[in-house]
Amino acid sequence: MIGLTGHALADAGAVLRTARVQALSVALALVGFGAVILALTERRRALADQLAAEARANAALEVRVAERTAALQSANDQLTRTQAELVQAGKLSALGQMSAGISHELNQPLMAIRSFAENAELLLERGQVQAAGQTLARISDMARRMGRIIKNLRAFARSESEPATRVGLAAVVEAALELMAGRMARAGVSVDWQRPTAPAIVMGGEVRLSQVTVNLLSNAIEAMEDLPTGAARCITIRITPGEEGFTRLSICDTGPGIADPSRIFDPFYSTKEVRTEEGLGLGLSISYGLVQGFGGMLSGENAVGGGAVFTVDLRAAPMPGPVEEGA
Repeated sequence: MIGLTGHALADAGAVLRTARVQALSVALALVGFGAVILALTERRRALADQLAAEARANAALEVRVAERTAALQSANDQLTRTQAELVQAGKLSALGQMSAGISHELNQPLMAIRSFAENAELLLERGQVQAAGQTLARISDMARRMGRIIKNLRAFARSESEPATRVGLAAVVEAALELMAGRMARAGVSVDWQRPTAPAIVMGGEVRLSQVTVNLLSNAIEAMEDLPTGAARCITIRITPGEEGFTRLSICDTGPGIADPSRIFDPFYSTKEVRTEEGLGLGLSISYGLVQGFGGMLSGENAVGGGAVFTVDLRAAPMPGPVEEGA
């Protein structure tokens, strides 16, 4: 056995190239993986910053919304108070315009009571008891009439902010006519009023509906003030069924009509000449808001035969239930 060691020489270039390629591939993979991780980290940081910025913006927005909501609520409360004050001012203005007629309406029965009392005294002295009783009954009727006028005045003048309840619409109309009787008599205005055969019970407020009705009657009287002598001055009032679930009150005059029906409910709009005794053109605007508050609708237009007609559509009250005032 010969002790020889053999060495085989081979070209290692291919192996080294393969190893370098593999090492480079691994290095590139690691660099790419690191780049992905870095990009994800930066993206996460950017997203976190964006979320934080959005959170700050949302918090600031919520603060602004809360401030704006509080401001709007305050403004709404102020508008509500202002409307209530305007309604009350409108009623007091109407009472001022009606004062002369009301004075006459109260003074007339007072004078009659005095006369009847003197007659009753004489009749009793003469022993005519039955005739004296009849005279005393007439005094009682006059007193009831005065009490009714005063009751309507007190109801009309008081403030009312309660929600809509069941109201007899015909009774509201008749109370308003009684309040306006003196003014209509002085203006030479006649009234064509037919009480409906069936009860007309609607959802509303007695005082506020009275305010609306008095205002519409007042406007109708003023519209006919400048008519030539001998011209018909008449207000026609009807209560009829409206659209399904509604009852309609219509008030029509024989005046010259409405110049611009599209603007009649605009605040401060008035076709009347500005005089010290006139209002500010808020009556119809206030009435419009009051009727809307009951879930109804107030509209005005020129009548086919001449004059203006205003219609008040109110929700009919469900039956049965108590009525605030007579139907």
